[in-house]
Amino acid sequence: MKARIPAALASILLFTATVRAAETFDDAMKRVTADYGERLKAAADELNTTRKRIADEKAPLLQDMRSVEDRIVALQSEIEQIQTNQADASEQHRKLLMDLDATRKNTTYIGTLAHDGLTAFDESLAPGEGQLFSDRIEALGLKLDDTSSGPNGQAAMDIAEFLLERMRRELGGYTAVGSSLIEGDNQVFKGTFAFVGPETFFQPDGGGKAGTVRPRAGSIYPVTYVLAAWKPEEASAFFQGKPGTIIADASGGKALRLKETTGSILDHVQKGGLVAYFIIGVGFVALLMIAQKIGDLARLSVDSPQTVHAFLANVSQGANAKAEQAVKALKAPTRELFQVGLRYSGGSKDILEEHLQSVLLRQRLHFERRLPLLAVIATAAPLMGLLGTVVGMVKTFALITVFGTGNAGKLASGISEVLVATELGLIVAIPTLIAHGFLAHRIQKNLSLLERYALEFVTAADTAKASRSPVPA
Repeated sequence: MKARIPAALASILLFTATVRAAETFDDAMKRVTADYGERLKAAADELNTTRKRIADEKAPLLQDMRSVEDRIVALQSEIEQIQTNQADASEQHRKLLMDLDATRKNTTYIGTLAHDGLTAFDESLAPGEGQLFSDRIEALGLKLDDTSSGPNGQAAMDIAEFLLERMRRELGGYTAVGSSLIEGDNQVFKGTFAFVGPETFFQPDGGGKAGTVRPRAGSIYPVTYVLAAWKPEEASAFFQGKPGTIIADASGGKALRLKETTGSILDHVQKGGLVAYFIIGVGFVALLMIAQKIGDLARLSVDSPQTVHAFLANVSQGANAKAEQAVKALKAPTRELFQVGLRYSGGSKDILEEHLQSVLLRQRLHFERRLPLLAVIATAAPLMGLLGTVVGMVKTFALITVFGTGNAGKLASGISEVLVATELGLIVAIPTLIAHGFLAHRIQKNLSLLERYALEFVTAADTAKASRSPVPA
Protein backbone atom coordinates (compact mmCIF):
# COMPACT_ATOMS: atom_id res chain seq x y z
CA MET A 1 0.00 0.00 0.00
CA LYS A 2 2.82 2.34 0.84
CA ALA A 3 4.41 1.63 -2.55
CA ARG A 4 1.27 2.81 -4.39
CA ILE A 5 1.21 6.28 -2.78
CA PRO A 6 4.60 7.47 -4.16
CA ALA A 7 3.64 6.11 -7.56
CA ALA A 8 0.44 8.14 -7.53
CA LEU A 9 2.29 11.27 -6.46
CA ALA A 10 4.76 10.81 -9.28
CA SER A 11 1.91 10.51 -11.79
CA ILE A 12 0.30 13.68 -10.48
CA LEU A 13 3.53 15.62 -10.73
CA LEU A 14 4.07 14.37 -14.26
CA PHE A 15 0.56 15.35 -15.21
CA THR A 16 0.96 18.72 -13.62
CA ALA A 17 4.12 19.38 -15.57
CA THR A 18 2.37 18.58 -18.83
CA VAL A 19 -0.65 20.77 -18.25
CA ARG A 20 1.19 23.54 -16.42
CA ALA A 21 1.03 25.71 -19.40
CA ALA A 22 -2.72 25.28 -19.86
CA GLU A 23 -3.93 25.53 -16.26
CA THR A 24 -3.27 27.82 -13.50
CA PHE A 25 -1.45 26.76 -10.42
CA ASP A 26 -4.46 27.00 -8.11
CA ASP A 27 -6.66 25.02 -10.40
CA ALA A 28 -4.03 22.49 -10.76
CA MET A 29 -3.54 22.26 -6.97
CA LYS A 30 -7.25 21.85 -6.38
CA ARG A 31 -7.55 19.21 -8.96
CA VAL A 32 -4.52 17.38 -7.71
CA THR A 33 -5.72 17.71 -4.13
CA ALA A 34 -9.11 16.38 -5.05
CA ASP A 35 -7.61 13.62 -7.03
CA TYR A 36 -5.15 12.85 -4.26
CA GLY A 37 -7.92 12.82 -1.73
CA GLU A 38 -9.91 10.41 -3.80
CA ARG A 39 -6.90 8.26 -4.31
CA LEU A 40 -6.01 8.50 -0.63
CA LYS A 41 -9.53 7.55 0.33
CA ALA A 42 -9.43 4.66 -2.10
CA ALA A 43 -6.10 3.64 -0.71
CA ALA A 44 -7.44 3.94 2.85
CA ASP A 45 -10.47 1.87 1.94
CA GLU A 46 -8.26 -0.65 0.31
CA LEU A 47 -5.99 -0.60 3.39
CA ASN A 48 -8.95 -1.15 5.71
CA THR A 49 -10.23 -3.90 3.49
CA THR A 50 -6.80 -5.52 3.49
CA ARG A 51 -6.51 -5.15 7.26
CA LYS A 52 -9.94 -6.69 7.71
CA ARG A 53 -9.04 -9.53 5.38
CA ILE A 54 -5.77 -10.00 7.28
CA ALA A 55 -7.65 -9.94 10.58
CA ASP A 56 -10.17 -12.41 9.23
CA GLU A 57 -7.41 -14.68 7.98
CA LYS A 58 -5.24 -14.20 11.10
CA ALA A 59 -7.77 -15.59 13.57
CA PRO A 60 -7.89 -19.12 12.00
CA LEU A 61 -4.12 -19.06 11.65
CA LEU A 62 -3.74 -18.16 15.30
CA GLN A 63 -6.21 -20.86 16.16
CA ASP A 64 -4.29 -23.35 14.07
CA MET A 65 -1.01 -22.17 15.58
CA ARG A 66 -2.44 -22.62 19.08
CA SER A 67 -3.64 -26.07 18.08
CA VAL A 68 -0.22 -26.89 16.68
CA GLU A 69 1.46 -25.59 19.85
CA ASP A 70 -0.92 -27.66 21.95
CA ARG A 71 -0.13 -30.67 19.77
CA ILE A 72 3.59 -29.98 20.14
CA VAL A 73 3.22 -29.80 23.91
CA ALA A 74 1.19 -33.03 23.88
CA LEU A 75 3.77 -34.72 21.68
CA GLN A 76 6.57 -33.57 23.95
CA SER A 77 4.68 -35.03 26.90
CA GLU A 78 4.24 -38.25 24.96
CA ILE A 79 7.96 -38.26 24.09
CA GLU A 80 8.87 -37.74 27.72
CA GLN A 81 6.46 -40.52 28.70
CA ILE A 82 7.93 -42.80 26.06
CA GLN A 83 11.44 -41.99 27.23
CA THR A 84 10.40 -42.68 30.81
CA ASN A 85 8.75 -45.93 29.77
CA GLN A 86 11.86 -46.86 27.78
CA ALA A 87 14.06 -46.23 30.82
CA ASP A 88 11.67 -48.26 32.96
CA ALA A 89 11.67 -51.01 30.34
CA SER A 90 15.49 -51.00 30.24
CA GLU A 91 15.66 -51.20 34.02
CA GLN A 92 13.05 -53.96 34.02
CA HIS A 93 15.00 -55.78 31.30
CA ARG A 94 18.19 -55.48 33.34
CA LYS A 95 16.40 -56.80 36.42
CA LEU A 96 14.93 -59.65 34.39
CA LEU A 97 18.41 -60.54 33.06
CA MET A 98 19.75 -60.52 36.61
CA ASP A 99 16.86 -62.66 37.78
CA LEU A 100 17.41 -65.01 34.83
CA ASP A 101 21.12 -65.28 35.64
CA ALA A 102 20.33 -65.92 39.31
CA THR A 103 17.74 -68.49 38.28
CA ARG A 104 20.26 -70.23 36.03
CA LYS A 105 22.82 -70.26 38.81
CA ASN A 106 20.27 -71.63 41.25
CA THR A 107 19.17 -74.22 38.71
CA THR A 108 22.80 -75.21 38.08
CA TYR A 109 23.41 -75.43 41.83
CA ILE A 110 20.26 -77.51 42.27
CA GLY A 111 21.44 -79.72 39.41
CA THR A 112 24.83 -80.13 41.12
CA LEU A 113 23.13 -81.03 44.39
CA ALA A 114 20.90 -83.47 42.55
CA HIS A 115 23.94 -85.06 40.84
CA ASP A 116 25.82 -85.32 44.14
CA GLY A 117 22.74 -86.69 45.87
CA LEU A 118 22.20 -89.28 43.13
CA THR A 119 25.88 -90.27 43.24
CA ALA A 120 25.81 -90.56 47.05
CA PHE A 121 22.61 -92.57 46.81
CA ASP A 122 24.17 -94.91 44.24
CA GLU A 123 27.21 -95.43 46.45
CA SER A 124 25.13 -95.95 49.60
CA LEU A 125 22.79 -98.54 48.14
CA ALA A 126 22.30 -101.49 50.41
CA PRO A 127 23.43 -104.87 49.04
CA GLY A 128 20.79 -106.04 46.59
CA GLU A 129 19.23 -102.61 46.00
CA GLY A 130 21.32 -102.16 42.89
CA GLN A 131 19.09 -104.69 41.15
CA LEU A 132 16.06 -102.57 42.03
CA PHE A 133 17.27 -99.07 41.28
CA SER A 134 20.18 -99.31 38.83
CA ASP A 135 18.06 -98.70 35.71
CA ARG A 136 16.20 -95.80 37.33
CA ILE A 137 19.44 -94.22 38.55
CA GLU A 138 20.99 -94.52 35.09
CA ALA A 139 17.93 -92.94 33.43
CA LEU A 140 17.86 -90.05 35.90
CA GLY A 141 21.58 -89.50 35.45
CA LEU A 142 21.24 -89.32 31.66
CA LYS A 143 18.30 -86.93 31.96
CA LEU A 144 20.23 -84.69 34.32
CA ASP A 145 23.28 -84.68 32.04
CA ASP A 146 21.16 -83.57 29.07
CA THR A 147 21.86 -79.82 29.13
CA SER A 148 21.19 -79.12 25.45
CA SER A 149 18.43 -76.64 26.40
CA GLY A 150 20.12 -75.27 29.51
CA PRO A 151 20.21 -76.50 33.12
CA ASN A 152 17.72 -79.31 33.58
CA GLY A 153 15.72 -78.26 36.63
CA GLN A 154 12.98 -80.81 35.96
CA ALA A 155 15.48 -83.66 36.14
CA ALA A 156 16.68 -82.31 39.50
CA MET A 157 13.11 -82.29 40.76
CA ASP A 158 12.61 -85.86 39.53
CA ILE A 159 15.76 -86.92 41.40
CA ALA A 160 14.54 -85.20 44.57
CA GLU A 161 11.18 -86.98 44.32
CA PHE A 162 12.96 -90.28 43.66
CA LEU A 163 15.20 -89.89 46.72
CA LEU A 164 12.22 -88.85 48.86
CA GLU A 165 10.28 -91.87 47.65
CA ARG A 166 13.14 -94.17 48.54
CA MET A 167 13.46 -92.59 51.98
CA ARG A 168 9.78 -93.22 52.61
CA ARG A 169 10.27 -96.86 51.63
CA GLU A 170 13.16 -97.19 54.05
CA LEU A 171 11.06 -96.11 57.01
CA GLY A 172 10.05 -99.33 58.69
CA GLY A 173 11.92 -101.48 56.16
CA TYR A 174 10.64 -103.28 53.09
CA THR A 175 11.09 -106.46 51.10
CA ALA A 176 11.86 -106.96 47.41
CA VAL A 177 12.44 -109.85 45.05
CA GLY A 178 15.99 -110.28 43.76
CA SER A 179 18.95 -112.60 43.32
CA SER A 180 22.08 -113.20 45.38
CA LEU A 181 25.15 -115.41 45.59
CA ILE A 182 25.57 -117.70 48.58
CA GLU A 183 28.95 -117.79 50.32
CA GLY A 184 30.98 -120.77 49.15
CA ASP A 185 28.74 -121.31 46.11
CA ASN A 186 29.12 -119.61 42.73
CA GLN A 187 25.46 -120.11 41.83
CA VAL A 188 22.95 -117.25 41.81
CA PHE A 189 19.80 -117.93 43.82
CA LYS A 190 16.51 -116.12 43.47
CA GLY A 191 14.77 -115.10 46.64
CA THR A 192 13.60 -112.21 48.78
CA PHE A 193 15.60 -109.33 50.18
CA ALA A 194 14.58 -107.69 53.44
CA PHE A 195 15.97 -104.19 53.99
CA VAL A 196 15.92 -103.15 57.64
CA GLY A 197 17.89 -100.02 58.46
CA PRO A 198 21.58 -100.62 57.70
CA GLU A 199 21.11 -104.40 57.50
CA THR A 200 20.01 -106.48 54.53
CA PHE A 201 18.89 -110.09 54.73
CA PHE A 202 18.19 -112.63 52.00
CA GLN A 203 16.19 -115.85 51.95
CA PRO A 204 16.31 -118.09 48.85
CA ASP A 205 13.09 -119.31 47.33
CA GLY A 206 12.01 -122.70 48.58
CA GLY A 207 12.75 -122.03 52.24
CA GLY A 208 16.54 -122.12 52.15
CA LYS A 209 18.66 -120.82 54.99
CA ALA A 210 18.56 -117.05 55.36
CA GLY A 211 21.56 -114.88 56.01
CA THR A 212 22.99 -111.40 56.03
CA VAL A 213 23.92 -109.79 52.74
CA ARG A 214 27.12 -107.94 51.87
CA PRO A 215 28.16 -106.32 48.56
CA ARG A 216 30.55 -108.00 46.18
CA ALA A 217 33.06 -105.84 44.32
CA GLY A 218 32.59 -105.82 40.56
CA SER A 219 29.26 -107.68 40.59
CA ILE A 220 25.65 -106.59 40.69
CA TYR A 221 24.86 -109.66 42.76
CA PRO A 222 25.70 -109.43 46.48
CA VAL A 223 26.94 -112.28 48.65
CA THR A 224 24.76 -113.84 51.33
CA TYR A 225 26.46 -115.19 54.44
CA VAL A 226 24.26 -117.86 55.96
CA LEU A 227 23.40 -117.28 59.61
CA ALA A 228 23.38 -120.79 61.02
CA ALA A 229 22.09 -119.58 64.39
CA TRP A 230 18.99 -118.03 62.80
CA LYS A 231 16.19 -120.51 63.12
CA PRO A 232 14.31 -121.16 59.85
CA GLU A 233 10.88 -120.55 61.40
CA GLU A 234 11.99 -117.21 62.84
CA ALA A 235 13.54 -116.19 59.50
CA SER A 236 10.39 -117.18 57.58
CA ALA A 237 8.20 -115.18 59.96
CA PHE A 238 10.47 -112.17 59.55
CA PHE A 239 10.37 -112.28 55.73
CA GLN A 240 6.57 -112.63 55.83
CA GLY A 241 6.25 -109.41 57.82
CA LYS A 242 5.35 -111.13 61.05
CA PRO A 243 7.02 -110.46 64.43
CA GLY A 244 10.29 -112.35 64.55
CA THR A 245 13.89 -112.31 65.66
CA ILE A 246 16.81 -111.16 63.56
CA ILE A 247 20.55 -111.58 64.02
CA ALA A 248 22.32 -108.28 63.40
CA ASP A 249 26.02 -107.69 62.83
CA ALA A 250 27.25 -105.33 65.54
CA SER A 251 30.26 -104.35 63.41
CA GLY A 252 28.04 -103.24 60.54
CA GLY A 253 29.61 -105.73 58.16
CA LYS A 254 33.17 -104.70 58.94
CA ALA A 255 34.06 -108.13 60.33
CA LEU A 256 32.89 -109.85 57.14
CA ARG A 257 34.64 -107.33 54.92
CA LEU A 258 37.82 -107.78 56.97
CA LYS A 259 37.53 -111.52 56.49
CA GLU A 260 37.07 -111.05 52.75
CA THR A 261 39.98 -108.66 52.39
CA THR A 262 42.35 -110.90 54.37
CA GLY A 263 42.44 -113.66 51.79
CA SER A 264 45.18 -116.26 51.47
CA ILE A 265 48.93 -115.73 51.58
CA LEU A 266 49.08 -115.99 47.78
CA ASP A 267 46.40 -113.31 47.45
CA HIS A 268 48.36 -111.11 49.81
CA VAL A 269 51.54 -111.56 47.79
CA GLN A 270 49.73 -110.83 44.53
CA LYS A 271 48.70 -107.43 45.87
CA GLY A 272 52.38 -106.45 45.91
CA GLY A 273 52.71 -106.88 42.15
CA LEU A 274 55.70 -108.21 40.22
CA VAL A 275 58.23 -106.80 42.69
CA ALA A 276 56.67 -108.90 45.47
CA TYR A 277 57.53 -112.11 43.61
CA PHE A 278 61.15 -110.99 43.28
CA ILE A 279 61.23 -110.25 47.01
CA ILE A 280 59.79 -113.70 47.78
CA GLY A 281 62.40 -115.27 45.49
CA VAL A 282 65.19 -113.37 47.22
CA GLY A 283 63.74 -114.46 50.56
CA PHE A 284 63.90 -118.13 49.54
CA VAL A 285 67.51 -117.67 48.43
CA ALA A 286 68.32 -116.05 51.78
CA LEU A 287 66.57 -118.89 53.61
CA LEU A 288 68.60 -121.52 51.73
CA MET A 289 71.84 -119.68 52.46
CA ILE A 290 70.94 -119.33 56.14
CA ALA A 291 70.29 -123.07 56.31
CA GLN A 292 73.60 -123.74 54.59
CA LYS A 293 75.48 -121.41 56.93
CA ILE A 294 73.87 -123.06 59.95
CA GLY A 295 75.25 -126.36 58.64
CA ASP A 296 78.65 -124.72 58.14
CA LEU A 297 78.51 -123.37 61.67
CA ALA A 298 77.77 -126.85 62.97
CA ARG A 299 80.80 -128.20 61.07
CA LEU A 300 82.90 -125.32 62.44
CA SER A 301 82.45 -126.58 65.97
CA VAL A 302 85.73 -126.05 67.85
CA ASP A 303 87.02 -128.04 70.83
CA SER A 304 87.05 -126.42 74.23
CA PRO A 305 90.27 -124.83 75.52
CA GLN A 306 90.66 -127.58 78.19
CA THR A 307 90.73 -130.32 75.55
CA VAL A 308 93.13 -128.37 73.35
CA HIS A 309 95.44 -127.58 76.28
CA ALA A 310 95.68 -131.29 77.13
CA PHE A 311 96.71 -131.96 73.52
CA LEU A 312 99.20 -129.08 73.48
CA ALA A 313 100.76 -130.40 76.69
CA ASN A 314 101.81 -133.54 74.79
CA VAL A 315 103.21 -131.40 71.97
CA SER A 316 105.24 -129.21 74.30
CA GLN A 317 106.68 -132.33 75.99
CA GLY A 318 107.75 -133.75 72.61
CA ALA A 319 105.37 -136.72 72.87
CA ASN A 320 104.43 -136.67 69.23
CA ALA A 321 103.04 -140.22 69.28
CA LYS A 322 100.61 -139.36 72.04
CA ALA A 323 99.80 -136.06 70.29
CA GLU A 324 99.02 -137.85 67.00
CA GLN A 325 96.80 -140.28 68.86
CA ALA A 326 95.02 -137.46 70.75
CA VAL A 327 94.47 -135.33 67.64
CA LYS A 328 92.16 -137.99 66.19
CA ALA A 329 89.68 -137.35 68.98
CA LEU A 330 89.43 -133.64 68.21
CA LYS A 331 86.74 -132.03 66.09
CA ALA A 332 87.30 -131.58 62.37
CA PRO A 333 88.45 -127.91 62.20
CA THR A 334 90.78 -128.30 65.19
CA ARG A 335 91.98 -131.70 63.99
CA GLU A 336 92.82 -130.36 60.51
CA LEU A 337 94.75 -127.46 62.00
CA PHE A 338 96.79 -129.60 64.43
CA GLN A 339 97.47 -132.37 61.91
CA VAL A 340 99.11 -129.82 59.61
CA GLY A 341 100.97 -128.44 62.61
CA LEU A 342 102.28 -131.87 63.65
CA ARG A 343 103.32 -132.55 60.07
CA TYR A 344 105.50 -129.45 59.90
CA SER A 345 106.41 -129.12 63.58
CA GLY A 346 109.96 -130.44 62.90
CA GLY A 347 110.71 -127.59 60.51
CA SER A 348 111.43 -123.98 61.18
CA LYS A 349 109.00 -121.77 63.05
CA ASP A 350 108.33 -119.59 60.02
CA ILE A 351 107.39 -122.54 57.84
CA LEU A 352 105.12 -123.89 60.58
CA GLU A 353 103.38 -120.53 60.94
CA GLU A 354 102.90 -120.26 57.17
CA HIS A 355 101.26 -123.68 56.97
CA LEU A 356 99.05 -123.00 59.96
CA GLN A 357 98.09 -119.61 58.49
CA SER A 358 97.25 -121.35 55.20
CA VAL A 359 94.86 -123.71 57.02
CA LEU A 360 93.23 -120.78 58.82
CA LEU A 361 92.77 -118.83 55.60
CA ARG A 362 91.25 -121.86 53.86
CA GLN A 363 88.83 -122.38 56.72
CA ARG A 364 87.93 -118.68 56.81
CA LEU A 365 87.19 -118.62 53.08
CA HIS A 366 85.11 -121.77 53.40
CA PHE A 367 83.05 -120.82 56.41
CA GLU A 368 82.60 -117.10 55.60
CA ARG A 369 81.45 -117.71 52.04
CA ARG A 370 78.02 -116.25 51.15
CA LEU A 371 77.89 -114.17 54.33
CA PRO A 372 78.37 -110.93 52.29
CA LEU A 373 75.50 -112.01 50.03
CA LEU A 374 73.26 -112.35 53.09
CA ALA A 375 74.21 -108.80 54.07
CA VAL A 376 73.38 -107.59 50.56
CA ILE A 377 69.96 -109.29 50.69
CA ALA A 378 69.26 -107.80 54.12
CA THR A 379 70.04 -104.35 52.69
CA ALA A 380 68.39 -104.74 49.28
CA ALA A 381 65.10 -106.35 50.37
CA PRO A 382 63.68 -103.15 51.98
CA LEU A 383 64.77 -101.17 48.95
CA MET A 384 63.00 -103.62 46.65
CA GLY A 385 59.91 -103.27 48.82
CA LEU A 386 60.18 -99.51 48.57
CA LEU A 387 60.49 -99.81 44.80
CA GLY A 388 57.30 -101.87 44.65
CA THR A 389 55.51 -99.36 46.84
CA VAL A 390 56.64 -96.40 44.73
CA VAL A 391 55.54 -98.16 41.52
CA GLY A 392 52.17 -98.94 43.09
CA MET A 393 51.75 -95.37 44.34
CA VAL A 394 52.49 -94.01 40.88
CA LYS A 395 49.73 -96.21 39.46
CA THR A 396 47.37 -95.25 42.29
CA PHE A 397 47.87 -91.54 41.72
CA ALA A 398 47.43 -92.03 37.99
CA LEU A 399 44.04 -93.61 38.71
CA ILE A 400 43.22 -90.75 41.10
CA THR A 401 44.01 -88.28 38.31
CA VAL A 402 41.51 -90.03 36.04
CA PHE A 403 38.74 -91.08 38.43
CA GLY A 404 39.20 -88.63 41.33
CA THR A 405 39.04 -89.34 45.06
CA GLY A 406 35.31 -89.70 45.55
CA ASN A 407 35.66 -92.87 47.64
CA ALA A 408 38.16 -92.58 50.48
CA GLY A 409 37.71 -96.26 51.39
CA LYS A 410 38.78 -97.46 47.94
CA LEU A 411 41.68 -95.03 47.97
CA ALA A 412 42.86 -96.34 51.35
CA SER A 413 42.48 -99.90 50.06
CA GLY A 414 44.67 -99.09 47.04
CA ILE A 415 47.35 -97.50 49.20
CA SER A 416 47.31 -100.48 51.59
CA GLU A 417 47.87 -102.82 48.65
CA VAL A 418 50.89 -100.93 47.38
CA LEU A 419 52.42 -101.10 50.88
CA VAL A 420 52.43 -104.91 50.66
CA ALA A 421 55.75 -104.79 48.79
CA THR A 422 57.37 -102.83 51.62
CA GLU A 423 55.91 -105.26 54.13
CA LEU A 424 57.35 -108.26 52.28
CA GLY A 425 60.70 -106.51 51.92
CA LEU A 426 60.90 -105.97 55.67
CA ILE A 427 59.74 -109.53 56.36
CA VAL A 428 62.67 -110.80 54.29
CA ALA A 429 65.22 -108.24 55.48
CA ILE A 430 64.76 -108.38 59.26
CA PRO A 431 65.26 -112.17 59.74
CA THR A 432 68.08 -112.13 57.17
CA LEU A 433 69.82 -109.30 58.99
CA ILE A 434 69.46 -111.06 62.36
CA ALA A 435 70.68 -114.36 60.91
CA HIS A 436 73.63 -112.64 59.24
CA GLY A 437 74.66 -110.96 62.48
CA PHE A 438 74.35 -114.18 64.49
CA LEU A 439 76.18 -116.36 61.95
CA ALA A 440 78.93 -113.81 61.34
CA HIS A 441 79.52 -113.46 65.08
CA ARG A 442 79.65 -117.22 65.76
CA ILE A 443 81.86 -117.97 62.75
CA GLN A 444 84.21 -115.15 63.61
CA LYS A 445 84.33 -116.34 67.22
CA ASN A 446 85.25 -119.90 66.23
CA LEU A 447 87.81 -118.75 63.65
CA SER A 448 89.41 -116.44 66.23
CA LEU A 449 89.58 -119.38 68.64
CA LEU A 450 91.32 -121.45 65.93
CA GLU A 451 93.83 -118.62 65.41
CA ARG A 452 94.51 -118.67 69.14
CA TYR A 453 95.02 -122.43 69.07
CA ALA A 454 97.45 -122.00 66.12
CA LEU A 455 99.56 -119.54 68.07
CA GLU A 456 99.52 -121.81 71.13
CA PHE A 457 100.57 -124.76 68.92
CA VAL A 458 103.54 -122.77 67.58
CA THR A 459 104.54 -121.91 71.14
CA ALA A 460 104.21 -125.57 72.24
CA ALA A 461 106.31 -126.72 69.24
CA ASP A 462 109.04 -124.19 70.10
CA THR A 463 108.98 -125.38 73.68
CA ALA A 464 109.42 -129.00 72.53
CA LYS A 465 112.36 -128.02 70.30
CA ALA A 466 113.99 -126.08 73.10
CA SER A 467 113.69 -129.06 75.45
CA ARG A 468 115.34 -131.36 72.87
CA SER A 469 118.25 -129.01 72.09
CA PRO A 470 121.50 -129.68 74.04
CA VAL A 471 122.49 -127.08 76.59
CA PRO A 472 125.85 -125.46 75.59
CA ALA A 473 128.75 -126.04 78.03
